[in-house]
Amino acid sequence: MDFAHQEDGSTSVEVVIATALALEEQAVIRALGDCSVHPWRGRRLHIGQVNGLRVLVFPMDGMGNVGSAEAATRIIGVWNPAYLLVVGIAGGARRGDDGPHLGDVLVADQVVGYEPGKVRPDGVERRYEVYRPHHQLLTTARGLEQRDWALDITTARPDGQSGRIVPRALFGTVLTGEKVLADDSTMEDLRSHWPKTIGAEMEGLGVAVASHRGGPRFLMAKAVSDFADTAKNDDWQPYAAESAARFAVALLRNAPLQVEPRRSQATPTTVPDRFPGRVKLQVCQRLRDDWEDVADLFDIRTHQKARFQPGNEPRDLWEWLEARDKLFLLPEMLVEIGRSDLAQIMRPPG
Repeated sequence: MDFAHQEDGSTSVEVVIATALALEEQAVIRALGDCSVHPWRGRRLHIGQVNGLRVLVFPMDGMGNVGSAEAATRIIGVWNPAYLLVVGIAGGARRGDDGPHLGDVLVADQVVGYEPGKVRPDGVERRYEVYRPHHQLLTTARGLEQRDWALDITTARPDGQSGRIVPRALFGTVLTGEKVLADDSTMEDLRSHWPKTIGAEMEGLGVAVASHRGGPRFLMAKAVSDFADTAKNDDWQPYAAESAARFAVALLRNAPLQVEPRRSQATPTTVPDRFPGRVKLQVCQRLRDDWEDVADLFDIRTHQKARFQPGNEPRDLWEWLEARDKLFLLPEMLVEIGRSDLAQIMRPPG
């Protein structure tokens, strides 16, 4: 599949599916089908098409909410997708015969971060962080039937019941933290505070926070590969990964998703992502009187500007843009505020 590049050399996408593990990434790529390879900073990213939307699969390079928040911030800074999904595997919360069961897909109607808290003499007082998914995505997910996705799974079930047991989609609270849970007591303690808990995982909070601040519509769908207890193992991971991937692609196929026709997207591949130290020094030294105009053009919030060190604002602004892969836009903004002299410093000869 060949995707046209924009005039600035960038590749535009409307949806990004973020994964934490390699097997999750490969499951999504297989579920998308015909994908193109997009080289990006030493990586080989894959782009498919569903429902007329370009879908980028982005590996977050490991587990944990700190890393996922950083990856999601970069995703938003580079591609500015309209929709951002987290897809993969999770630990299920045992709830009796009604599930979840191994292979079932857990769709979070709220993502609850359980790690923040205050340590008291009598124990930890948890201070939960709660984020909800985009309403339209969640509504579409609720309307999917098993035949829309579950019958497409080709990975064999480890229990040998392929063809006789069809996974389901369950909706409820998904807990997210920094630890791999492998004991019964921790899950039971958390469920006592969140009785509608259906599972636990490690990346949803980071992506939810970045999406809440950055604009994409967010949803998380992960399938049960274990029950976060002492019997935890990796046997079900391949099946669960494909189960979640098939569900996510079916969601995109059936959702009435809309994207602004002139939505600004994608970092140009023809511009440098870093500039020599002497360029940074010259620009920052000569931007002292105008840095706030540039910050306003980038819609940097007041509370964010307040974190810039007095007297060092241009350098902090530069590093703020660099961390979000927006530095390539600075020459254009400098021209807009009448500082073409600084824009010329950042532009390569010719």
